[in-house]
Amino acid sequence: MGYPKKHFAAAGLMGWLFMIIFFLIFIRSIDLTIFLLLVSLGLFVLIEVLDTSFAKPSHIMYLKYWVAVGLVFFVTVIVDKVVRVVQA
Repeated sequence: MGYPKKHFAAAGLMGWLFMIIFFLIFIRSIDLTIFLLLVSLGLFVLIEVLDTSFAKPSHIMYLKYWVAVGLVFFVTVIVDKVVRVVQA
């Protein structure tokens, strides 16, 4: 039996998370904002890969809301970093 597309997507996202954690530990710079930004990036890519043009499952619709929340978080962190650089 084959695995559904969701299982491959979950495995890919878990692999991405482990690579991020390994990389942050390897460079000895564990920063929560960098971790969350990279996780958001991986989630955005995953949602674009899963998005279908003809069939819209209900879980894809809910993921779009999470993408919107992630984008707001992403923009907030970027604006915060820019303000810190300008004030310094």
